[in-house]
Amino acid sequence: MVRLIIIERLAKAAVLIVLAISLLVIGRRGLLTQWALEAQQDLVLETGSGFFQRLVDRVLLLIGTYRHLTALSVGLIVYAGLEATEGIGLALRRRWAEYLTVLATTVGIPYEALEVLHRVTPFRVGALLLNVAIVVYLAWRKRIFLDV
Repeated sequence: MVRLIIIERLAKAAVLIVLAISLLVIGRRGLLTQWALEAQQDLVLETGSGFFQRLVDRVLLLIGTYRHLTALSVGLIVYAGLEATEGIGLALRRRWAEYLTVLATTVGIPYEALEVLHRVTPFRVGALLLNVAIVVYLAWRKRIFLDV
């Protein structure tokens, strides 16, 4: 079970790093807008309204300006570092990694529960159940917080 947690944490860290780098590239070069214009031309969707351009603009409004993409990327890199630290620490069988994993995972559970209450989707329910299972398993397995 711990090996699955290690794989999950390291895979999540890798995906977050790729996402952060992608956001930095998009923000610096305006590639998302450029892609939308090229896709609109390639798909012969010239309706005079710039559908894809408006779609991309709306997505960017949700994310924020390109300057905010840098801040979001930095946050993703920090979070990826936390996930990688947990995964590597668990792989090296460090006691502190078990505590860190339990605490870091527990912090996110209330937010995930609110998201499930807001809108139930299989992904949200699965993520919530996975994180609850990880916390319960690690706390029970090592009797974390019980052997003072």
